[in-house]
Amino acid sequence: MKRTSFSMVVLALAAMLAPAAQAQTLQVLTVGSSAQFGPFAVAAYALATAGGVKAYHYTVKAGIPGALVLHPFTDPVFEGDSGDLWVVWSANGIWAYLSIDSTVGVRAFQASPRAVLSLYPLEDLPLSSLTNFPFWPDNTKDTALTQAVYNAINGHPFTAANTDIRPEDALFATTNALTNLRYGQPDTGPPPYYYPDLIGYPIQSHFTTRTATPIAFVLSGSDPFSGQPVSPPIVLPVGAAPLVFLVNISPGSGTSTATNLKVEENNTNNASALFSGTGKCAGNLLDGVASTVALNPILNEPLSGAMNVAEFTDFQADNGYSQETGISGNNEPPGSDGNSNPLMLPCTSGSGLGSFGHRYRAIGADDMITAVHATVNGVGYALFSNEPVNSSLNNTNYRYVTLDGVDPINATYTAGILPSCPTTSGHFNCPQAPGRSFPHLRDGTYRSWSIYRMLTDINGLAATQKLIAQTLVDVNLYVPDFVPFSPICRTSPTGSDEPGLDVYRQHFTPAGQTVVPNDGPQQLAVQCKLGGRHTLPYLTLGGVDSTGQNTEEGGDVGGLIVGPNRTAPVPPGPTGQTEKNN
Repeated sequence: MKRTSFSMVVLALAAMLAPAAQAQTLQVLTVGSSAQFGPFAVAAYALATAGGVKAYHYTVKAGIPGALVLHPFTDPVFEGDSGDLWVVWSANGIWAYLSIDSTVGVRAFQASPRAVLSLYPLEDLPLSSLTNFPFWPDNTKDTALTQAVYNAINGHPFTAANTDIRPEDALFATTNALTNLRYGQPDTGPPPYYYPDLIGYPIQSHFTTRTATPIAFVLSGSDPFSGQPVSPPIVLPVGAAPLVFLVNISPGSGTSTATNLKVEENNTNNASALFSGTGKCAGNLLDGVASTVALNPILNEPLSGAMNVAEFTDFQADNGYSQETGISGNNEPPGSDGNSNPLMLPCTSGSGLGSFGHRYRAIGADDMITAVHATVNGVGYALFSNEPVNSSLNNTNYRYVTLDGVDPINATYTAGILPSCPTTSGHFNCPQAPGRSFPHLRDGTYRSWSIYRMLTDINGLAATQKLIAQTLVDVNLYVPDFVPFSPICRTSPTGSDEPGLDVYRQHFTPAGQTVVPNDGPQQLAVQCKLGGRHTLPYLTLGGVDSTGQNTEEGGDVGGLIVGPNRTAPVPPGPTGQTEKNN
């Protein structure tokens, strides 16, 4: 199979003007976070079926090639990064999501001209039950893309981006990867890389063909490749999800007895020692595991939202070490004989502890969970999402552990069994009442979490806001992947309201940037009708002000946790104090 060429992209753009493509209007074409892939699919399908309209869907998953993010003004030989794709369509419109990586998504949206979705030729796109997204609300199977839908999305610039971290944090992560972590190409680098320190080596998964490539971008000013002007994005908060640490419990795995990972308990950062490889990856870095067990930590790449949440809320506490310790970026181009890309490095020696383990690399939440499932004594992490957790793997070979003794998902830790979320009566049916999900994220005692956001512009604002609103409804009722940012009214007189997020992280200026940090505004209260007229105030800060302007500014990954607020949060304003300042 061959990907779409630049000439085919031009033809596809022209085809968008044809009458057949006008029958359905493109609503949202988004790119980015793998953790948000599932709930946004459910929401798009709800919008597509609104009013009883017949809707269809198509999915490419599990590392099967089919879709790429194509970056303009990079070398034509660079094919871009592939990812998972869902497409939903009906007479109500077309929605599509390329799951790839938070930071790659931000870069794709901020490029000027903007990056486009590049599909394989229509006849080469796979259609199989193996690629089908397993949790469509009505259990329907995938349908092949029609020519009109294909024409409407192929070669089309993205209208939005989903990210697990603030765009300022995504910019820091990219710059850090290209320079400090040495993934950028040097002046003497071999073709096809002609932009030193602007395009890096594709960072490869050890387990699949997935890659993520650091490519420079800006949030305002001039595009580093084209020189064309770049406008700041409109940043819309979605909700907050915990980072969950996972362990392999397959037969013969020594990690099956693991219960807890220490970050700051007793001034010991076992998490940092484990994922940096500096503690020999010995089993006693995990509570409940024998020291003779060789642990195999699995990292995300430094562009990942989950990696940055882990890096700056967990691994660099108390002067700990980065996950990238000892990994050689610029010495490991794709296809090299080294062991840094794809990553498979032995952990460094420790003081007479057990045998060596190895560090490996996964790209995205699906890849990470599959890798932990398949790797004996594997230890990894992911921002929580029901879709990969409830995949065909069925929780059989992995469990989660607490972090400093605090449970990321439930009020009380038992055996670390991840929640089951079956599909019944045409919807996800998750055992969680509104306002009850992730209690220790809500009360501020669980340390490792991040707020999901969507980026868009004025042209995509209305459709993006509508998709977010539907996602919050579905998360509130059926699939609690995260704590909704917004309060949500009950759907029946006897039901429960969702109070919304009650914590936030203080914002700061990431290294190398000049942004003035601001935690953002308090949004207008929500008026409810069912169960008697009542008002739900926003309990947290963030988002745009009443005029639709960005006032929330700065990075917040690893920022000091503020809250729970319970009534009104601290008035918005510039802040700078942080728990971890990257």
